[in-house]
Amino acid sequence: MMDNEKIVEERLEEQREQLERRCMQRMAFLLDGMEKRLGSAAVDALDEMIAEDTLEEWAEIAQKAGSNQIEDLIEQLWEPLRALGFEFTFEQQEDGLQLWCTRCPLSDRAHAAEATKWGYHLYCATDPHIVAGFNPKIGFRRTKTLMEGDDCCDHFYYYLEEG
Repeated sequence: MMDNEKIVEERLEEQREQLERRCMQRMAFLLDGMEKRLGSAAVDALDEMIAEDTLEEWAEIAQKAGSNQIEDLIEQLWEPLRALGFEFTFEQQEDGLQLWCTRCPLSDRAHAAEATKWGYHLYCATDPHIVAGFNPKIGFRRTKTLMEGDDCCDHFYYYLEEG
């Protein structure tokens, strides 16, 4: 009985992964088509729409959380991602918090679907807008992403100087 359950679970997981890959491929196909027909204005419009939506969503999240410090952002954004397969470590530094993400299922899916260009626009490019929506007094810097083939995503969060 246990062996059959394990086989069923493995098949379901395989089907889920195939479905996610096909969904990502279809999305990339549609976005490629929009870009071919409408040019870079379509990509710019996509980026603007995603930025606006992300800012609004994360301002609401901060409001519901009741506190919007860097530690709260990590708790609201990153900690729930562990259960979804994200792997990361972070270190408090004198001038901010450095986070290294070494596994990202979103990047894995985009790579499997050969859709990293759009994966970057849909997922990675939202990061500064998440931070700005959560707390406009928090700065964000990143020099590497898994989506672009780097060994990690190196998110750095810090407080902006007032003045």
